[in-house]
Amino acid sequence: MDINSYIYEKFINPLCHYYTLEATLLYGLILCIFALGIYKVINKLKIKIDKYFFIGFIPFIIYGGWTRALKDHGAGIYSNNAWWWCSPPIYFIIFILVFITFLISILTEKKFKIKYYKILFGTGLIFCFYNLSITKITNPLSLYYVFLFSMFCLIFILFLLKLNLLSKINASIIFAHLFDASSTYTALTYFGYYEQHVLPSFLISNFGAWIMFPLKLIVVWLSLLLIDKYADNQNFKNFLKFIILILGLALGIRDCLTVSMVEL
Repeated sequence: MDINSYIYEKFINPLCHYYTLEATLLYGLILCIFALGIYKVINKLKIKIDKYFFIGFIPFIIYGGWTRALKDHGAGIYSNNAWWWCSPPIYFIIFILVFITFLISILTEKKFKIKYYKILFGTGLIFCFYNLSITKITNPLSLYYVFLFSMFCLIFILFLLKLNLLSKINASIIFAHLFDASSTYTALTYFGYYEQHVLPSFLISNFGAWIMFPLKLIVVWLSLLLIDKYADNQNFKNFLKFIILILGLALGIRDCLTVSMVEL
């Protein structure tokens, strides 16, 4: 196999359909490089990564997952078959959009004394409103299933909070990933979807879709514990948690809405 055929088979052809091991490793490496670059910029700008930072970006996290779901159904401006609306290129496009908005919000705060996270939050809402205008829910039953499973997960998370086993921010991040697990379980169990990612696909094929719940709980909780134990800088600690939140919430939104818009 020549190099062009290898690149097409492992990286180009899988877009929008599935992930190969090679593509997963490459995209993971790119994510790490981007994350470190973003963190350096945030430090340079002397931005505190706190609850307001999280709040400011929440609409854009939702927008990213929502946009990917709309691409699956060819809605609005996402209706063409261009590869850049597939995963993962779509996330780089959204990253550029968010990063530019973030820088503008910082400059606006310095000039007009309007808190950057308010500008960021409001701008993200505008993009979400566009997505809302072109979203057609044709499978509300899927939303019921996702809501039901998510509520069970929420009760479990609240129980752990009551026992003081989780901080509020860690509980929120774990719940975001359990929401993703609920969406994945619903799509695979009731509506005939398949898992695209390499490791989850392997585990699901051997144990069933339910494995996503303990998998998410164990991996995410352990990751958060390691961050809390070994990351000394609070800003860096919160940034790592922010990345983990994105990986759970954006994919959960994408999976949930993709199934809810399927033609029955």
